[in-house]
Amino acid sequence: MRDHNDMKTLTTVTLILAFASSVYAGAGMESAQPAPSAPAAPAVRGRVVFMEGDVEIDGRAAEIGTELGARSVVRTGPGANCEIVFADKNAVRVSQNATATLDFSRTIVQIDLEKGGVTSVLRKLAAASGDDSFRIRTAGAVAGVRGTSLCVWADATSTYVCACNGTVHTVDAKGGNEFTTEASHHQAKIYSRAGESISVEAAGMLHHSDESVESLAARIGERIDWTVPD
Repeated sequence: MRDHNDMKTLTTVTLILAFASSVYAGAGMESAQPAPSAPAAPAVRGRVVFMEGDVEIDGRAAEIGTELGARSVVRTGPGANCEIVFADKNAVRVSQNATATLDFSRTIVQIDLEKGGVTSVLRKLAAASGDDSFRIRTAGAVAGVRGTSLCVWADATSTYVCACNGTVHTVDAKGGNEFTTEASHHQAKIYSRAGESISVEAAGMLHHSDESVESLAARIGERIDWTVPD
């Protein structure tokens, strides 16, 4: 059982409303020299560990074990979902009717969520000089975290962000509507845009459940303690 006084890592989420190869080849050598090196394969940054329904990754049908490279586009159909594990202790679920680009090429892992939803359970992110180590960006928002359990859904006019278990900081594109929410058990807000106006209101638990977050955590051998913020 974790000691939440000594081992708890502060999780911060920042929400900003806005619209948002090297190839190695050996030179020609004499026969006495080693053979030229083959081009380096792209680093595998994530792997599909569970899926159901129609899922495409980089335009091809996905299956269990499909590997993602430095940057991959995931698309899911009606009733489909895809769960991806990266760096051993981080799991992401891309839900139905979603389009998401997962970019592992930077220090800060980023998901560009065009539409639909993403749920994440993050336990082992690389340090990023005290800054965010993981971001989810939608057409209307950017959410940055260092490690937590969260759910983000987006459509054309709104962005839903739930701090499932952790601390969330949100602020709109104009620097207003700023909040810091620490939650042991689901606290959410919806940021809505109407013309130039941005509004925010509290929201209930939409699009996900305790069970859906717990099942994702189980993919990386973790359990959610709903009595204390992560």
